[in-house]
Amino acid sequence: MKNLKIIFGIGIIVSLLFGCSSVRITDSWRGSKTLNIKKKNILVVSKTEDRATQIRFEKDMVLNLNKNGLTSIESHIKFPNSDPTEKVEKNKEKEIIKNLRNNNIDIIIISHLVDSRKYKNTITTNENIYPFPYRYRSFYDYANQFHQEQSTIEMEGTTYILETLVYDITQQTQDQLISIITSEVDNPNNLSTTSNEFSKSIIKDLMK
Repeated sequence: MKNLKIIFGIGIIVSLLFGCSSVRITDSWRGSKTLNIKKKNILVVSKTEDRATQIRFEKDMVLNLNKNGLTSIESHIKFPNSDPTEKVEKNKEKEIIKNLRNNNIDIIIISHLVDSRKYKNTITTNENIYPFPYRYRSFYDYANQFHQEQSTIEMEGTTYILETLVYDITQQTQDQLISIITSEVDNPNNLSTTSNEFSKSIIKDLMK
């Protein structure tokens, strides 16, 4: 029974620390106090080589943007044959922006992975072990009749650092970058949940 209690206690701690992903904004910059992205057409781009991840992140971002009264569309729908990870040559930037404007795009939100780092967490629990059932001893006699057993478990996790860039391509070239948001996603284990949390955190920052 005591071993079950120890295992159960550790299980709760592990589930709290590692059971779900955690998304938080670590840095945010914007060119002006208020972003003028309402009533503009937004293209959402997730730069990843994994197609399923791209679609999931773009879909959730668009869904949450539109819920907040904005107008947006996924890059994999608007430009199904494009490669979001393809490097854009400097001399082709104006041509690409012209093409986007011809497709009625005003704002671009691009998210991409910047870095990742692994970490280890050590969890230690102390369990009071009583030698006899409580009902057989008086309160004062029983109070000190126990010893502690200690259990340690080591868990590994990964933190991913993502950067979200917001461009207003209706502006002059030097003024097009209007926001940079840096996020940390801690130990993601579910694409759908992580994607939804990420999009909500980004939109919350954009709507300030």
